[in-house]
Amino acid sequence: MKIWSDVEYVYRCLADTERTSAFGAAIAALVKPGDVVLDLGTGSGIMALFAARAGAGKVYAVEIGDYLWRSSQQVFADNGLSSSIIPLRMDARDVTLQCVEKPAVVICEMITTGLIGEMQGPVINALKASGVIDVHTALIPSSMNIAAALVRVDYTHFGFQVRFPLFVDYFSRAFERPLVKLSGDESLHSVTFASDFNETVEARAGLTVTQAGTVNGLLLQTSTTLAAGIGLADCVSYCQPVIVPTQELQVKEGEVVSLLLNYEMGEGFDKLLCNLEIHP
Repeated sequence: MKIWSDVEYVYRCLADTERTSAFGAAIAALVKPGDVVLDLGTGSGIMALFAARAGAGKVYAVEIGDYLWRSSQQVFADNGLSSSIIPLRMDARDVTLQCVEKPAVVICEMITTGLIGEMQGPVINALKASGVIDVHTALIPSSMNIAAALVRVDYTHFGFQVRFPLFVDYFSRAFERPLVKLSGDESLHSVTFASDFNETVEARAGLTVTQAGTVNGLLLQTSTTLAAGIGLADCVSYCQPVIVPTQELQVKEGEVVSLLLNYEMGEGFDKLLCNLEIHP
């Protein structure tokens, strides 16, 4: 039994001009005429359409959701591309060279801030293990960086204190609640998808306090390289900055706060642990 529908969020991604245009530009830059392309989590089918428009000889469009798989087939037919785009209804982690031809380009946008909530890490590693992805495969996106900052934020919702992760740009580009940054942004963790990486993230950093106050949250932000010269930071449907509640910590300007952040890629917040200590 499915407990929520992903169709609404897929449309949110499709309609996000900043996000979708950036991916379209990366696909146009990397896909060469005749290439075999693998689009993982095709959703609305827009990435597969971009690849076909760039000249791909064949595009495998993988989707696990039944409605999305069926609707994307209709999208491909409506655009006269049924002969070059092959829809596959399956878990992206199960794709093997028995299912698809060896791709020159792999598109995989299963990304949330820090790779916490979606399956990008496990999917990429599964396809490396199966031989679908190797050192010659062009990956979109190619890498990402996660940065952190100490903040003081108001967790008041409807008159109650609700200490819950806050997604800064989830509904709009405005964050209409008091937020004070108490440190600069510090690079915390980076992943190059073509290289070996561990799905268990254990990130440590020292954050220098720039303003005295009470820390009660950790702001996480992600920037992504889609292809050479084409990057994407947060936007309405992509990697919204998230504030993770922390213990309250009184800090003074110039102090260094030691951060330990631990989580499993794709497991959401269930296994996320965050600890702050003032460096002696």
